[in-house]
Amino acid sequence: MGRMDRREFLERAGGFVAVAGFSGPFRLAEKLRDPRLRELDKLVQGDVLGLDDSGYAAARTVYSTRATTQPFAIVYAESVRDVQRTLLWARRHKLRIAPRSGGHSYGGYSLSTGVVVDVSRLHGIAVGQGNATIGAGAKLYDVVAALAQHGVTIPAGSCPTVGIAGLTLGGGVGYASRKLGLTCDSLQEVRIVTADGKLRIANAKVNPDLLWACRGGGGGNFGIVTSFRFRTHSVGPIAIYRAQWPWDQARKVVAAWAGWAPHAPDELFAVCDLIATDRRAAAPGPRLHVTSGGQFFGTPERLQALLQQLFAVAGKPTQLTVQAKTLLGAAQEWAGCRDAATCSAPERATFKAKSWYVRKKLPGPAIDVLVQSLELRAANPDLNRGAIYLDPMGGAINRVPKAASAFVHRDELVSIQAVAAWEATDPQRVADANLTAQRALADRLRPFVSGASYQNYIDPELAGWAHAYYGANLPRLARVKRRYDPGDVFRFAQSVPLHL
Repeated sequence: MGRMDRREFLERAGGFVAVAGFSGPFRLAEKLRDPRLRELDKLVQGDVLGLDDSGYAAARTVYSTRATTQPFAIVYAESVRDVQRTLLWARRHKLRIAPRSGGHSYGGYSLSTGVVVDVSRLHGIAVGQGNATIGAGAKLYDVVAALAQHGVTIPAGSCPTVGIAGLTLGGGVGYASRKLGLTCDSLQEVRIVTADGKLRIANAKVNPDLLWACRGGGGGNFGIVTSFRFRTHSVGPIAIYRAQWPWDQARKVVAAWAGWAPHAPDELFAVCDLIATDRRAAAPGPRLHVTSGGQFFGTPERLQALLQQLFAVAGKPTQLTVQAKTLLGAAQEWAGCRDAATCSAPERATFKAKSWYVRKKLPGPAIDVLVQSLELRAANPDLNRGAIYLDPMGGAINRVPKAASAFVHRDELVSIQAVAAWEATDPQRVADANLTAQRALADRLRPFVSGASYQNYIDPELAGWAHAYYGANLPRLARVKRRYDPGDVFRFAQSVPLHL
């Protein structure tokens, strides 16, 4: 299979579609526009787009092709004042509000039938002594690249076009997390426009309850963040690895990984993936792969020694690479891109994802369910691409007390994400088959999982979602919501409720 990472399996199969970037509006004659849009145009410096404006279609495009909501207006905020004025205008006209940074919400919640407040132009990055101030519209690759120039980093995810806001507000898990914690664990301060239109600072001394909620309480719940201040971390040598085994060893590999990765030294974050790639003319049917890859804060030699513990149980892989990387090189490896241009290209995907946490070591029957789900996919012509992603918890993630931040999943061992992908142009039966397969997998896994789900893998179908995302922290989140958004201005299908 060669280089096959989590992003690449969809990209190779056509699941990602490059989209044209937004280059500014071409409006209808002002006299033909809705008077509310003309009013908003006069209030803000940034571009305002309505349904009939040329450029609207590109502006309402988000990562998921399944998100089809049509906003009344999309505002590209150029300043905090633009955010404030747009929010107050929307309230005056009784329009729903959706903040948008990178537009990667799995549930399409980056859109609203009212107004989308797009903060992508608030993307400045300033690195100081031990900290960095980052605009809420900055994309992940740009953040990592800017910090790497100073020899520092923050723990973050791997998708290069994810917005820093959504990632942080929902937690933020990535290849540095077992060593450095979640993205939200390095968050020191936010500047956020709340429902009353005021810009508030939230840090350890001022509005600390709001800062607590922004550390994992989910995006779009408490206001519109305009900037973040993070504690930065110095980074020494980095090594990465990729390994692959024959599919008939999949159960053995997953079992070995589950007993090893969550308990490895903090410096290592090692994933395990079960992947079905696209059909090939030379070999009809999806190709099935079992792989593992990871990042280690240390030398390739030390990483090799740790890997022997996995291989002693899983068996020797048929393919293995271990290499030293720079900080930026490692980020590019996991992003599946090679430079600023390829790492920043906008993308779209047609997919359905579900997630679960596991609090105890995965039992054999649970591993059977995971492996069989890929084999069933390979046997069904309407189920082509898909994957099961297994991430380790533990380390610095689990040393933070549950109540110390809104991110409550501090006693889990493994995060499971199942992704099904298809083409936007496929017939409806293909979409239906994939959705049915995902629901069936959820039913079969239910006896083996904790009942919690990762809020950044937000799932509109999830029953009991509020407790699954926030657990014991939900009552406190509701209190913060009532304090800063008593009118429930920032609400959507899975927003933090005012009352339980």
